[in-house]
Amino acid sequence: MGFFKDIKQLKQTADAMTPQEYKGFGGGLRHMRDGVAQANQMLGGMAAEAQKAQTLMATGRVGSATVTALRDTGASINDNPVVELDLQVSLDGQEPYAVTHRQTIARLAVPGFQPGSTVPVRVDPSDKHSLIVA
Repeated sequence: MGFFKDIKQLKQTADAMTPQEYKGFGGGLRHMRDGVAQANQMLGGMAAEAQKAQTLMATGRVGSATVTALRDTGASINDNPVVELDLQVSLDGQEPYAVTHRQTIARLAVPGFQPGSTVPVRVDPSDKHSLIVA
């Protein structure tokens, strides 16, 4: 009988430590539903970014950019950092212009993005501030 008493005590302790909105079957489902909605939103955003990258690689204007600043956002995707780059973009026939751009970069490639580095870019023909580092 001591075993069942210990199990009951453990359940009471867990219930006391569980926030009210997560108690009961409905709360667990609500929490799971919210997590699934967040995952779907994140995946949808990633799919949109991948589609944008494909489009820019196919139709974007080829240019180069000089990195003027590099900041870690604290986020990562598959252990690769999402960074924010301040870039001085150069396209043929246009004056160089400044852009702040956020992109996931392979961890091993980060040294190639230090201030002063030149990187290839593809720029959206209809929006010069929309680009990817190619």
